[in-house]
Amino acid sequence: MDWISHDDRTLKEHLAGLKQVVDFVLKEKTQTFFSDHGLQNKVYTLISYHDLAKASIFFQLYLANALVIKESRHKYFSSNELKQFINLNKEKFNQWRNNPTLKSHALLGAWIVLALCEGETKWELDSLLFHKIIKRHHGYLHDFSTGGFNPTDDRENLIEIANTINFDVYKKLCYELDLPFERIDIQELLNSFPIRKIGRIEEFLSSNKDASFFFKTLFLYSLLLSADKGDVMLKDKSFGRIPIGSNVIDNFKSKTLKTNFSINVLREEAYNIAIEKVKEFGSDNFFSITLPTGLGKTFTAYKVALEIKEKLSPNSRIVYCLPFTSIIDQNASIFKSILKSADIATENIGIHHHLSIPEIKEIEDDASYPEWEYFTEGWQNEITITTFVQLWESLFACHNKQIRKFHNLANSVIILDEVQSINPALFSALEFVMENMAKYFNTKFILVTATQPIILSNTVKELCFKDIEDYFFSKMNRTVLNTQLLKNGKTNEEELSKIILKDYKSGQKSILVICNTIRFSQNLFKFISKELVDEDIYYLSAAIIPHSREQLLENKIKTKLSQNRPMILISTQVVEAGVDIDFDTVYRDFAPLSSINQAAGRCNRNSSKEISPVFLFRSGKEKIYDPTQLDITNKILEGFDAEIYENQFYELNRKYFTAVKSKIQDDSVLSEGLIKSILSLKFEDVGTNKKYRLIVEEYKSYNFFIPINKEAEILWSNYVVVMSIEEHFKRKTEIKLMMPQLMKYVVRIPHYARMPQPDDRDKAIIYDSDWPCFYDEKFGYRKPENESMVEVF
Repeated sequence: MDWISHDDRTLKEHLAGLKQVVDFVLKEKTQTFFSDHGLQNKVYTLISYHDLAKASIFFQLYLANALVIKESRHKYFSSNELKQFINLNKEKFNQWRNNPTLKSHALLGAWIVLALCEGETKWELDSLLFHKIIKRHHGYLHDFSTGGFNPTDDRENLIEIANTINFDVYKKLCYELDLPFERIDIQELLNSFPIRKIGRIEEFLSSNKDASFFFKTLFLYSLLLSADKGDVMLKDKSFGRIPIGSNVIDNFKSKTLKTNFSINVLREEAYNIAIEKVKEFGSDNFFSITLPTGLGKTFTAYKVALEIKEKLSPNSRIVYCLPFTSIIDQNASIFKSILKSADIATENIGIHHHLSIPEIKEIEDDASYPEWEYFTEGWQNEITITTFVQLWESLFACHNKQIRKFHNLANSVIILDEVQSINPALFSALEFVMENMAKYFNTKFILVTATQPIILSNTVKELCFKDIEDYFFSKMNRTVLNTQLLKNGKTNEEELSKIILKDYKSGQKSILVICNTIRFSQNLFKFISKELVDEDIYYLSAAIIPHSREQLLENKIKTKLSQNRPMILISTQVVEAGVDIDFDTVYRDFAPLSSINQAAGRCNRNSSKEISPVFLFRSGKEKIYDPTQLDITNKILEGFDAEIYENQFYELNRKYFTAVKSKIQDDSVLSEGLIKSILSLKFEDVGTNKKYRLIVEEYKSYNFFIPINKEAEILWSNYVVVMSIEEHFKRKTEIKLMMPQLMKYVVRIPHYARMPQPDDRDKAIIYDSDWPCFYDEKFGYRKPENESMVEVF
């Protein structure tokens, strides 16, 4: 019987599939570690040896037995043939059942690869890392440690497995595929393992300054994983690339952007300057687009990225990163419209976040879903729109699912939109990775924001520079930041409601109030709503399920704003970055200056009104922010007048980020620790240590499903049915297909606001039939009656 590797293919077919994927992928890659031939040889070697032990009798019996248990057949073998194979090898079958580790198929190849190395080179770091890549390709990268390489516990199993493989047949199989393979007796290697030599390497790594070992490992590991996953998931190897010319942006703008706002002149000027600058600096790796909010940063960023791709790096992919899931679909919608106007298929865009899924019309059947998953989650599309978290966890990673996409970051163009939203204590670690990605892979980065932090300040090329640093900011006269209320100290909900109502009743205007915490915002809403009808006041925060937020924003708030009708919106930070709304007046709870700037960006965006005020107040609910950033903001604001006009914002931000760099970025213990773990190859610490994550959940929270309408009730019923599917991969696929719609009715509630029943606490999504007791359709989840509630945003 031919060796089988999966339910629907032989081992030879599997290796051929990997090689087919790799032959396409390697042509695109830019890297400085190996020659082109050297890289190909390395990856071919990974293919040849990674599944070597699948040729053992033990793995063959394991897979045959699994198919028999499922009452299934192999593509090439009937159920009876599989049973006969098991019966003919009863002794080995029982041996495997008594010792399940004998079916392990990665470890043998890892040790043979090490034995192939000549002389002492087998104990060099590069060889040991190559060994680790094969060994861990079905799990995650462990820290480099002496114990991680010690074969003592595996020696007998490895020799037992090797004794059941016909290496001559396997060698012939590889040669037919033009893959390298040599048989090596590993017994001597296993018996003479030099533990002290590995210990000396571990000691060397404790003071290592060379980042190449880390990035080389992730790159090769990613290539193997991508090929392995690609062969399993893709029925048709549709890896063809689609050119997207930079002119698609210009054509779309000329067809669709017909508004006559005076600010459009400045938008076009900034856009054209960036195009000229990228022609001058395009061969560099680090760029910035620093423009006031509402000045067309998204179009400019896409244009610049496509110019670089078109003129300088045709094999590049574009990865557009945003801070929040809530604004990804808005961004993707814009670019889909651009592609549609150019008659380019929108499948060239991959939207990757926890709610992402292709449009239903694009899914013809369940079998087509894995191909979408491979392209989207592997960032194989021409353009991927994703979150900072997804990017961060692909760079600072140890799990194979996260690292699989790493090779597609090589010679890519990565746009970081609103980069200031990243914790500044991690900026130095981000700089470290950016510099090394540019050095080893020619990856390019574009930093896009109105409030540019000081990152790689000596090497970043500003693309929207004209005459003076603050040229475009000096032309702005839309808003004025008023700090007078801060002088009054803390303002409680009742006091603030009186101030806002007085302002609202003094003239026909729209007012946005952004609070720091959900509890404060809900209390403020209650006070103000006592004096207004429902049509004049709305509430929006993360306490409300996404479905209701989307409906409210699109169907009511934006409609009223477009008609210049008066209204009040009480909200939290969910409306800040990237949400396209335009109010007459904004009230903003005291926060770091970067957040205050975002709030100001929701006010008079198109310069269609007189100068609009942004009032700062202090609720005292500031614990959600870093106290150092708050202190810096306070001191910077004290150096300006009580009214700070928009044409002063550039100077305001420059002083703020200079202080942030001095007090937070420089000598950051957090970044130093992360960089140290990278250099010492502590993969697990890099990939799993919570303190290095972009989002650290301070309190345990749970996902509650809120069935507020018939659609939600049907969704939940379908989910219950899907969860009962016994076959693991079918259940997983069905869940992924329905998860985006399901999550629109899910709200994340901290444990102190609603503790689930013990049996529900480990569930991904919880259905609580008492949901009306803790969730209000108007302002979301509520605090328990007669209980204190910790403040959250």
